[in-house]
Amino acid sequence: MRRLQQGYTTFLAKNETAFYEKIAQGQHPHSFVISCSDSRIVPEHIFGAAPGELFILRNVGNLVTPKNPAFAAALTYAVSHLNVENVVVLCHGDCGAVKGSKHPDHLETELQEWLAEDPYDGDTLEAAIKRNGIRQFERLRELVLVRQGQVTRGLRILLLFFDIATRRLERFEHGAWEPFLEGHSPDA
Repeated sequence: MRRLQQGYTTFLAKNETAFYEKIAQGQHPHSFVISCSDSRIVPEHIFGAAPGELFILRNVGNLVTPKNPAFAAALTYAVSHLNVENVVVLCHGDCGAVKGSKHPDHLETELQEWLAEDPYDGDTLEAAIKRNGIRQFERLRELVLVRQGQVTRGLRILLLFFDIATRRLERFEHGAWEPFLEGHSPDA
């Protein structure tokens, strides 16, 4: 608990009262991000976003699970009520969910059930992670709510891969992975 208290003390010391009073009036995020629960993946840091800019749903493996009420509610709220411009599936390197799906028999029942529809599929861990991301992206694109948003207001659907060790960010576009920012290297 001490670390949480110290973190909150640091947060208060920033004296951002006016900013928080402003955002307390309502939220207007530009993007809905479906991210992994992995503690090393922080979409706000990756995208340099302030509070109020991203609406985020985190789950083990960044899975698109339309039958899950939490997922369905978050997607509906983001697309229909917050009118986000982008829906992003953010997969990442060294994903424990994808690693676990390779040999699910050693996992607890709850994790086996959660990962059941997403088997390990790839020659390398990165390939399997990206293939898992593509499955989530394809599921998302099939949803009526998403398709309607694309047609009626230009909702963009993105699949991104973030490599933790190198900070490399790639985008899945037209069946291939490419740098998210053309000509940009994380070390530049």
